[in-house]
Amino acid sequence: MVYLTLVFLTVLSCILFEYSKLTVSLKELITSYRTQFGIMSDKTMDDETKQKYILQHVSKQLILIGKLVLGIALFIAPFFSLFFLQHLDERLNPDILVTWWGILIPIVTVLFFIIFKRNYGNLLRNR
Repeated sequence: MVYLTLVFLTVLSCILFEYSKLTVSLKELITSYRTQFGIMSDKTMDDETKQKYILQHVSKQLILIGKLVLGIALFIAPFFSLFFLQHLDERLNPDILVTWWGILIPIVTVLFFIIFKRNYGNLLRNR
């Protein structure tokens, strides 16, 4: 029961990670940083123009960092639900996440999720 709940929470976390588009936000943030460093090293612009462009990128970066933080919080939220589920069943103690089985089961579940997702995607493309 406890390990089945852990598998369910891991699959839920994988689905939330997939739909949160964290990788897209991270790529946009890296691109924004590269653009900002390019603006700072540009010798043809005057300081006021540089300051205007850098301020635009900083505000964009703050929004993207906020998205990343919220996405990561959403990604780990299913595991935080163990604190609430503990009140329903004492075996659902969050301490199971630091046992060998508590570490191994989510890793294996994520691997099976990735394999299933890739094979299921290939199956749908062949139809």
